[in-house]
Amino acid sequence: MSSQYRSSRTRGRDRRWFLQGSAIAAAGVTAGARSGRRARGQEASGSDFTREASITSWGFGTDNALSEARIAAFQAAFPNIQLELVPQYDDQVLLTAAASGTLPDVLWVDRFKISSYASRNILLTLDDLVAQSEIDLGQFYEGALNEATYDGALYGIPQFMDVRPLYVNLDALAEIGVEVGDLDTSDWDSLTEIGAQLVQRDGDRVERWGFDPKLADFFWMWGMGNGGSFIAGDGLDVTYDDPNLVEALQWGVGAYDAQGGFQSFDGFRSTFQGNEEFARGQVAITAYENWMLGIIGRTVPELNFAVLPVRQWGGEGLVSFTGGLAWSIPANARDPEAAWEFIKFMNADETWVAGASADKQSRQDQGQFYIPSLTANRRADQLLIDEVYEPLEQKFDDAVRLFPELLAESPNRPVSTSPVGGQLQDILNQEAVLPALRGELDAQQALEQADASAQNAVDSFYPAPANR
Repeated sequence: MSSQYRSSRTRGRDRRWFLQGSAIAAAGVTAGARSGRRARGQEASGSDFTREASITSWGFGTDNALSEARIAAFQAAFPNIQLELVPQYDDQVLLTAAASGTLPDVLWVDRFKISSYASRNILLTLDDLVAQSEIDLGQFYEGALNEATYDGALYGIPQFMDVRPLYVNLDALAEIGVEVGDLDTSDWDSLTEIGAQLVQRDGDRVERWGFDPKLADFFWMWGMGNGGSFIAGDGLDVTYDDPNLVEALQWGVGAYDAQGGFQSFDGFRSTFQGNEEFARGQVAITAYENWMLGIIGRTVPELNFAVLPVRQWGGEGLVSFTGGLAWSIPANARDPEAAWEFIKFMNADETWVAGASADKQSRQDQGQFYIPSLTANRRADQLLIDEVYEPLEQKFDDAVRLFPELLAESPNRPVSTSPVGGQLQDILNQEAVLPALRGELDAQQALEQADASAQNAVDSFYPAPANR
C-alpha cells in the first residue's frame, strides 16, 4: 500500500475545521468536488493520500443532515478524491455485480449480511488495513465487531447500532396502582400479569394493549435472556430446540394469551401508524428500538414515560441484542486505498461530531428535540452526549445515558456470523415463533420443527465432512 498511515501518537486534529463540515453541507457542497490542492482538513487528519482518485459507494445516501454533513466534510478534506454515491442496491444487484467484476469501491452494508457476502468472497478482509491505521477496534462495541467478522477475519468497520429497552407509560401504570420503581423487569411473569391489567377494551374492541414483548421480532432477546442458545459456537450445530428457548417461547405466547391472545393483538396493531403506537398511547409497555425515543420527542414530548432495561429472567444481567451497518470494501474494488481513506474519515470522532452538530441544528430548526445517534463506537457515542446533546428532561436524559450501557452488554443475533444467517432467521420466525403465537403448534413442536429446517440449511451450505 503506497499511502503511509499516521502513528497513533500523532492523532491530534483541528476539530474546529471538521465542524465546518456541517456548514459546508448546508451550503450545498456536493459529492464529486475535486481540486488539485491538498485540503486543510486532510492535513489535519494526518493522511498522506494526495493523488487524484475516484471511488463509488453503494448503499449510503445523503437524505438527512447527519449523512449530508459527514459527506460534505469528507469532500472538503479530500478534494482530490471524487466520490459517487449510489444510495440503494439489493442482494441481486450485488451478486450480479460480483459475478461480472463490476462492484463499487465501498459498500454500506447491513452487518447481518456480512458473513454471507464474505463466505462468497465478495468482500476484502480489513485486518491489514486496520493494523496500518489509527483505528482502534477496542473502541467498538463487541456485538458490532462480532457481526462484522467472519471466520476470524474483519470485513466491515461498524457504524450505527440499535438497542432494545422497554418503554413504559407511567400514567398507565398509575391507573393500576403500580409505580415504576415496583416494576421488576427480571420478573417476566410479573410483566405478563401487569400487561393483562393494562389492557383496555370497549366491548370486543381493543383500545389499548398492555404489554407487547415484540416476540416475533425480538425472540433473540427473550431467548438469550433466559439463557438459551440458538447455534453452537462453531456455527455448525443449530440449537433452536434448546429447553431454555422453549421456555422463553412458552412465556411469550402466554404473555399475549393473558391479554386476549396474539390474534387479538395482531388485529389491533393494524391500526398502528408510523411506529407511533407507544407515543399515541395504544400500547402501555413495549419492547422497542432506541429510536422510539426520537419519535416520542417529535410527537408527544410531554408523555409521562420511562425507559428501562430488560433483565435476565430471574437474574440481574441486562438483556438486548443489536444490529446495524458497516463500511466494507469489495474484494475486486478498483481503488481500495482511496476507499479506505474514505472509511477512516467517516469513522473519525470529528466527523461524527460534525454530522451530529448538523443533525442537531436541522432538528432544532424544525422545532424537534435532538437525540444522539448510536455510532457503534464507544468514544464517539460519549462525545456526542458530552459535546452535542443538550440535556432535556430527566426522562429523556436517563434514556440517552442508558442506551450506551445497554450496547456494552448487547450481543449480535447469534446466527449473524453464519453464511446462511438470513435463512436461519427466517426459519426461526416463520416455522417457530409465528406458528406458536398463532396457536398452530406448541412451543416445543414449533422449535423442533424450526431446528430441523435450520440444521438442513446449515448442512446444505457446508460440504461434508465439515458438516459433521
